[in-house]
Amino acid sequence: MTEDGAKITLRMGNEEIQMMEDFMADRNIGNRSDFIRDAIRGYIESERNDGPGAGAEDGLFVRLTEVQKGTLELLAQDGMCVSAEEYARKCILDRIIPADAEKDAVSRAFQASYMASKMK
Repeated sequence: MTEDGAKITLRMGNEEIQMMEDFMADRNIGNRSDFIRDAIRGYIESERNDGPGAGAEDGLFVRLTEVQKGTLELLAQDGMCVSAEEYARKCILDRIIPADAEKDAVSRAFQASYMASKMK
């Protein structure tokens, strides 16, 4: 950042400052100004992407605790899934798609594939 940029004063509580400094230390972020500028850019970008049709993909954003995220990452490392995202998606789909609907879809897909192979 050049010296001719505008200065802004920001008041934060001790807890917020500690959270910011812990985050910065974990990710080797050099100084508070860089962190705050990046945070502002990230916030604006995320708000732009939340509007109707704004993002390349539509979807959900799910916030997980560090323990939950770590668990999913370890499952991926152990080969239980391709990625934490894929595992979370599968868990959700397993809960919202009834088992009989899935069986019917698999059966229809198999029948269509079988018929297509007979026509070759």
